[in-house]
Amino acid sequence: MVKIMKNRYVLRLVKEFNDRKNKVYLVTGFHGYGDVGFLTTRYLVYKLGMELVGYIETPSVPDITSFEDYGFSLPHEIFYKNLDDEKSLVVLLNRLNPERKYISSFVKEFLSLIKKLNITEILLVGGLDSRFREGDEEYRWLKTQACTQTLNAPYFTKGFYIVGPLASLLITLHQNNVPALIILPYTQPETIDHRAAAVAINVISSIIGIEIDVKELLNYAAKAEELEKVVQELYEQQLKRRESVMHT
Repeated sequence: MVKIMKNRYVLRLVKEFNDRKNKVYLVTGFHGYGDVGFLTTRYLVYKLGMELVGYIETPSVPDITSFEDYGFSLPHEIFYKNLDDEKSLVVLLNRLNPERKYISSFVKEFLSLIKKLNITEILLVGGLDSRFREGDEEYRWLKTQACTQTLNAPYFTKGFYIVGPLASLLITLHQNNVPALIILPYTQPETIDHRAAAVAINVISSIIGIEIDVKELLNYAAKAEELEKVVQELYEQQLKRRESVMHT
C-alpha cells in the first residue's frame, strides 16, 4: 500500500514504552552555525549506541537518505537510551532542518513527543558566532523560566538573536512552561566544527551525570584543522608565485 504524505508533520513511535523515571532528558539540535547541533546529537546516538524508537514524519517524501544499522535513515529520528535506574536519554536527530512553512506543525509534534515520552528536561544545542566571544569562555547558555539548572559559564548576551527552528522551539517551550536549556558553544559559522560539538557533549555529560568520551570528535577537529592549514599554505604559495611572475 502506498503511504500518502500529509501537509503536516506527524509523530510516529515504532516502540511503545512507559518511562516513569525521575529524569528523562531530551537532547536535540539542528544544522546551523558550525553544524554544532547536528554533530552533537549524531555523536550522542553513535557513542551511546542508542536505539531507534520513532521519528517525526515529514509533510513531503524526503529526497535524501542513508543506510544505517537499522535500515534507511529519515530526516527526524528519535533515539532512546536507558542510562541507569534514575534517568534515561532521548535524542531527536535532525538530519534535515524542518521545512519553514510547516514549522508550527513540527513544534506541535515536538510537544507531543515530550508528553508521550514523559520528558522532564530539554537540552537544546546550537552554535554561537565566535566573533562575539568576550573572554576565554567556550560557550554561553540560556534557559526557560521553568528550568532550574545553572551552568558555570557566561549567560547569553542580552539583545542578541537566536534564529531558525531552535528559536521556534525555545519560544514554544517557554510559553508552555517546559524546563529547557540551550547550550551554545562558540564556533566559526561557515565551518563544520567538531571541537565545538565536543564542548557541547562535555556540558551535556556534566548535566546528565554520565561520561562520554569526546576523543573522536577532537581527532576529527585536529584533522580538519591540519587540512585547512595545508590548503592555506598552498594558497599562499600560489599568491607568491603570481606576484613573482608579475614582477619579472
